[in-house]
Amino acid sequence: MMDQKSLYLVLFVLTWALHAVFVGYVVAGTAFALVRRSSPLAEQVRDRLPFMLGCGITAGVAPLLFIQLLHQRRFYTANLLLGPRWILVVPALVVGFYALYVAKSSKSSPRWRQRALAVGLGAFAFVAYSWSELHELMAADDRWRAFYEAGHRVYTAIEIPLRTAMFLGGAVALFATVTAWSADAAARARLAIGAIGGIAVAALAGGVLASRATHDVAAHGWLYILIAGAIATVAGWAWTWRAPEGAGLTLATAGTTIALVAAAVVREAPRIATIETSDNAVVAGGFVVFAITIVIGIAAIAWILRTIRA
Repeated sequence: MMDQKSLYLVLFVLTWALHAVFVGYVVAGTAFALVRRSSPLAEQVRDRLPFMLGCGITAGVAPLLFIQLLHQRRFYTANLLLGPRWILVVPALVVGFYALYVAKSSKSSPRWRQRALAVGLGAFAFVAYSWSELHELMAADDRWRAFYEAGHRVYTAIEIPLRTAMFLGGAVALFATVTAWSADAAARARLAIGAIGGIAVAALAGGVLASRATHDVAAHGWLYILIAGAIATVAGWAWTWRAPEGAGLTLATAGTTIALVAAAVVREAPRIATIETSDNAVVAGGFVVFAITIVIGIAAIAWILRTIRA
């Protein structure tokens, strides 16, 4: 039977993957709307961005809570070491959120829409980099003392830009997957090219990151599942590029789903050994309430999406 910490770990991986879909759409979608400007698809994406950001922030609550349960000492220590530098994530999100509304507003001029999208993209890229920075600092417990004694507030390591680039490349593929289902044939073909490029960037950054790792990155075979999912995704997008109305998009979506979940497992695997245990911990129940709540939440989101589409 699965113990409580294993359950938290599984829920963390799954909720993080869901969160990644929404934030990937927001980051890549903001860049898409900024570059494509007046295309019909860009206008559609621009209108959806504030809603998708709201979904991304909401979906991020669960993995944030689970990571605090699994890595309390490391998570809070890294937060405190970064101090005011880490707190900047909150105003950056606020600025990005309102920038998307400026970009969406029909009262904004084209110039102000472009400026707002640029500001939003910068804010979201900063947040992505900050989370990569926190992730690496959590794992660098052997450097905490020197970091604190030196009075640093910014942690630097080559793994941080690599991890950020890996996320940004994956974000492009996730955005393309979500967007292509409501796009016409010509737009699907362009999205296919972008998705393949994003996967290439993510694979390159991930490969360099893996080559620098001091631990086994196979994660009990999940790395091979990730590779298989990525290959299926690329094949699906190549098919979509050649035949936008074919079944390639279905294959790409299935491959993306597999690769995303596998990537979440591979990402978390190195930290399994650092999960904190306490024999004296008192854990309150409530899984039944949690399960009921999540079902109600999913139903509410589905109803909202259906209402918006109508």
